[in-house]
Amino acid sequence: MNRFFYLLLCVLLLTVSCSREKEIDEGIRLYNEGLIQSAFVKFREGLLHYSTIKTVKAQNLYCTPFAIFSSENVLSMLYPEHYSYTFPREVVSLWYDREEDVCAVTDGLVVYLSIHDKESIINNPSQEPIKAVAHGTHTYFLCGKELFLYNTKDEQIKKISSIEFSPPEAFKYYKAYIDVADDKLIVIAGIAGTYNLWVITKSGDLLIPSVRVASWKHALYDGALFVIKGSAGNWDFKSINVKTRQEKIIKNFSNLIDIHMTDHGAVINTGKQMYIYMYNDTMYAFPFVYSIKGETRDSMVVDNGSLVVISSEKFFSKIHEIAKDTGCCTVKQ
Repeated sequence: MNRFFYLLLCVLLLTVSCSREKEIDEGIRLYNEGLIQSAFVKFREGLLHYSTIKTVKAQNLYCTPFAIFSSENVLSMLYPEHYSYTFPREVVSLWYDREEDVCAVTDGLVVYLSIHDKESIINNPSQEPIKAVAHGTHTYFLCGKELFLYNTKDEQIKKISSIEFSPPEAFKYYKAYIDVADDKLIVIAGIAGTYNLWVITKSGDLLIPSVRVASWKHALYDGALFVIKGSAGNWDFKSINVKTRQEKIIKNFSNLIDIHMTDHGAVINTGKQMYIYMYNDTMYAFPFVYSIKGETRDSMVVDNGSLVVISSEKFFSKIHEIAKDTGCCTVKQ
């Protein structure tokens, strides 16, 4: 009996997946028949339907590299699992490490840790507020301009870098962010389109010195850091080689609403067009946009009347398939 239900579930999932693909296939057929506008309507809806993982009902979303949270009533993880924490709702910075099942949160005064459902508190070792927190084997947190490491095994705290992580223009009020990617730390400090960014090793050695960027959004892929530089009317989407520090302009934009970066590619919204960048240096442009509310490394949250979490792997793979089967949308580099 259990085997029967398992087979039935597999058939249902396969049927749903195929029906979602049909919408995109119909768009490809329409495009190749010259019905361009109708094709893009199919592409826009079909990409979302095909890529959707789940629907979420929440406000005050916090998107971290590996999870999506909400803090409406209690701090709750919405994706990849649904789980609530007893941490305070006041959240300055938040991180979830899915491999070690660690959630780290700071309210600016202390760091709250949940490790396999066991909760503990890390006291601030300085007089400065805690601006950001992250976890990757150990817990990293930024107190004012100083970066500290908390060893979860021996419960010791130590400062790990002599660098002062200051925001541009000596802003009094600003936000900070720490990302743990591969064996590197990315530290960002600033506000309102003006940020400083550093790349360092986990032991605190400098790899990329302070770089002025226009967004805290970034991606690290195959030894290259992807960022946005510039200001209103003149935005550069760039890659920076971590070893050589050499910069490369991928594309300049005169209009830019937002950018979203995942492990599988970047989505750039100009307000009228959606540019899709694959990290193999391929770029596509589509004459429609999505209202994207945030992203993890493997998903994006899209407002399409309701909030849906979509798989970035499925989304970007279908974008590539559409371009391959129609010959459309490829941007010449």
